[in-house]
Amino acid sequence: MPFALDGRIVAVKKRKSAEVRRHDIIEAAMDIIRHEGVARLTTRSLSQAVGIAQPTLFLHFGNKSHVLVALVDTIQARLQREMAGLGLERLGPLERLKAVIRAHLNFIQQQPGIPRLLFSEELQSGDPVFRDRMNALVQYFLQFIADLIAAAQAQGEIRADVVPQQNACILIAAVQGLAFRWVLSDQRFVLAEQADAVISALISGWAPRS
Repeated sequence: MPFALDGRIVAVKKRKSAEVRRHDIIEAAMDIIRHEGVARLTTRSLSQAVGIAQPTLFLHFGNKSHVLVALVDTIQARLQREMAGLGLERLGPLERLKAVIRAHLNFIQQQPGIPRLLFSEELQSGDPVFRDRMNALVQYFLQFIADLIAAAQAQGEIRADVVPQQNACILIAAVQGLAFRWVLSDQRFVLAEQADAVISALISGWAPRS
């Protein structure tokens, strides 16, 4: 809001709300990870990217670990919105599973920082709080896929001898391996276009035998 000072109109910059500021920090963190990797994400680089002082950053997130946990929370919320927007209730069980595979690869394509987060040193041997939160996200998606497999089994679209939890792990491993190759290739192919290859290799092998 502008105000008068010695006859001059001076604009006062409106302070961002805590919610907006946290959003800006999380988006900046994802951008740093996408372009430079998790190792380059520091409270200093993050505060510079957002344009705030480090003490201000600490008011919103106590340390880098807190930023990473909030980042995983954001990824899960976005993934849930993505799944909710697929209209899965209109599809049969097997078509739901295919739709989720395609959407998940497209989600990673749109969020390139995710693979770098998954394969980071911080996740492998770093902060246990961050590792536990990421594991909770993986377990959530694992159960989501396992439930879809079980539903397709109930409709006779997948063989009864296929173990849902075990094969959900195999499916997620295939997706993660594909995402890792995508990162190593410097994103030189369209990740989402590989969905049908994953579907053909795995789901076709789960089909009932004649």
